Amino acid sequence: MIAPTIRHQTSARGRGDRVLAGVTSIVAMASLPAIVGIVRTIPLRVSLDANEGWNAYQAVAAFSGDLYPHAPRFFFNNYPPLSFYLTGLAGRWIGDPIVAGRFIACCAFAALAVILGLVARRIRCSAGEATFAATLFVATTLSTSHYVGINDPQFLGQAIATASLLLVVPEPRTLRRLWLAAALISAGIFIKHNLIALPIACVVWLGMHDRLSARRLAATGAVFAVAGLSLCWWMYGAGFFEGLATPRGYSFGVSARAFVRWIVRVPVFLTALVVLVRRFPRDRDVAFCAWYAGIASLAGLVFLGGDGVDWNVMFESNWAWCLTAAVALNRLRRSMLAVAFALLPLVASALAVYRAPLDPASSLASRMARAPAFEADIAFVASRRGSALCEDLALCFWAGKPAEVDVVNLAQHVKRGTRSPGELVHLIDARHFGVVQVNAGHSLLDNAAGDALQRSYVLARQSQAGMLFVP
Repeated sequence: MIAPTIRHQTSARGRGDRVLAGVTSIVAMASLPAIVGIVRTIPLRVSLDANEGWNAYQAVAAFSGDLYPHAPRFFFNNYPPLSFYLTGLAGRWIGDPIVAGRFIACCAFAALAVILGLVARRIRCSAGEATFAATLFVATTLSTSHYVGINDPQFLGQAIATASLLLVVPEPRTLRRLWLAAALISAGIFIKHNLIALPIACVVWLGMHDRLSARRLAATGAVFAVAGLSLCWWMYGAGFFEGLATPRGYSFGVSARAFVRWIVRVPVFLTALVVLVRRFPRDRDVAFCAWYAGIASLAGLVFLGGDGVDWNVMFESNWAWCLTAAVALNRLRRSMLAVAFALLPLVASALAVYRAPLDPASSLASRMARAPAFEADIAFVASRRGSALCEDLALCFWAGKPAEVDVVNLAQHVKRGTRSPGELVHLIDARHFGVVQVNAGHSLLDNAAGDALQRSYVLARQSQAGMLFVP
């Protein structure tokens, strides 16, 4: 009786492995066209996101000694400094900090997938389950966000911080490994300061299973935090803390709508986690997934209520849920579970293909098609004498214009009453700018600035970059 049972279990496991490998291959092939398209857009001088030019200006400022100006006029910096030095160095080598930032972001995204697979292996998942989880992370991120391949430090910070799990999760947790883990987490936060879920989850989880390591990780993290903040105070003075404290409007309604968008994407993940917690209440790996996915999701949804905050704040949540998927496949051993997990990226990809003819600008192909026209816009802005005001800062950056106005953060200051709109209105009425670019249909200029633009400027060009006005 025993031998047939063993043979039956081995046969079932083999079928499950084949199903998992098949689903992984399908998800990977569905993601391949998007990956190829992203790689092809890296060298193009066409704006892929409103933040690309802003990050490029900051990367240049990092080496000019003006990264955090005290009482800045119209250009602000509300990010930590580390990414700007890394991108700035790469930009000097490549010749363009926007292209360098895109390349770094793509490498960091790939590193996140690899780290996910390695962490899954360290929590007793098979190679097939780890590969599936990494592929699922790639596919879900590609299908639900446009951030992959843009010049933004989110993936870089997350990759560096998440690498700490390779030191925190496995035993023995020596003091040396915890110091290194704390250094990686701190470096990640000094790249992007919204990466708070991982250190909280690690300390809480270790506090339940290894209190000495929890205290050591918290203490070493505090040491790096104090040292980093002290260094920033010494290098940048009060401007650093003023920049990080840039005011931002908040809406609980926006956060609630983000919750609705998020919850419809994760029912399979949530169900799997509930089953795991109920069946394996003492499994430390299940507990870690529960804490990390829960804290990352809650933190991301809270952040999404802020003005101008994008879906990138949910990438930690997505990574944690994909790790949970690997654990669920390992502990529950359900072949159809892999199919259920794969539905999210496959359905999202199908909807994107359906939406492409209705919204051509949403496709990567449209970005490549816009490149020649965007080059003409760059040449036009560069040909105008004097400074420029661009809502899409990449246009001004490639045109060689100095950093003048950060419209996004200036608008937040005006909303919160810390700056007056009259300052910018005065410059527009005085025809200070040789050219002004505003986004067609959704300009961030307030009514007073918009009225001043209509009084003092005329529309000279309507193009891929929006509307271009001259005095």
